[in-house]
Amino acid sequence: MLKVSQEGAVTLFYMGRSPMGFLLYPVYAFLAGDTLIDTGTGRARRPFLRALQGRGVGKIVNTHHHEDHTGNNRAVHEMFEAPIYAHQKALPYLADPGLNRLRPYQRIVWAYPEPAEGEPVGAEIQAGAFRFRVMETPGHTDDHICLYEPERRWLFSGDLFCGTGFVYLRSDENYLRILSTLKELAKLEIDTIFCSLKGAVNDGHNALARKIARMEDIRDRVLDLHAKGMPRVRIKKEIFGNEDSWNLITCGHYSKQNTIDGIIGGKRPDQGVV
Repeated sequence: MLKVSQEGAVTLFYMGRSPMGFLLYPVYAFLAGDTLIDTGTGRARRPFLRALQGRGVGKIVNTHHHEDHTGNNRAVHEMFEAPIYAHQKALPYLADPGLNRLRPYQRIVWAYPEPAEGEPVGAEIQAGAFRFRVMETPGHTDDHICLYEPERRWLFSGDLFCGTGFVYLRSDENYLRILSTLKELAKLEIDTIFCSLKGAVNDGHNALARKIARMEDIRDRVLDLHAKGMPRVRIKKEIFGNEDSWNLITCGHYSKQNTIDGIIGGKRPDQGVV
């Protein structure tokens, strides 16, 4: 399944696997100027390539190496002869996607990308009339980057923002580093966040502030209950309730308990952020 929409000068491609009409964890890719920001899932390759026909793609930038962001790298590269840019740490995963060791649910929903050669992204990317500042934004992955266009106040946030709420943490994510990185991004002037999960989010600065406030509130409540001696499982039930189907489907890769454990396993606010 693929849907194409427009937000000002940015084209949004919303895609995902949809067996029997049920859409499984979709993702966005974006075209700004001549630059394609992420290439989505290979499960939507055919409609995505059809939608790109007649559009000028001069380069590809991956926000990070995950399979739902790099799934069509090779196909788009071959279609347009467009170079692929990513963080230096992402390049081995682009060349050998098997390094990512996908779990069963990931193989079903997104599948392994085809191997593709990438180049290290620089400090800036010229995207037609737009010029993006490349920002290292670890937390979701160590190789995560965001792209910021200061004149239009756009932030392409990859998988770092993902809405103003917070419940589940991946077992390989760093809660406190995500929070620290978001607080750095909040220093920017942001009108629109282009989010891989939510699409175009207007009033981006306030949306980012709400996300940070939510994460700080969760952190403080978790640490307070932990200091009072409450067991971690009880803290999870107190703050989030019981686990649900997402924990079951992902075999614990995403869970509420990961959020609790990630906060407690980090440092307290007065000790700095890991």
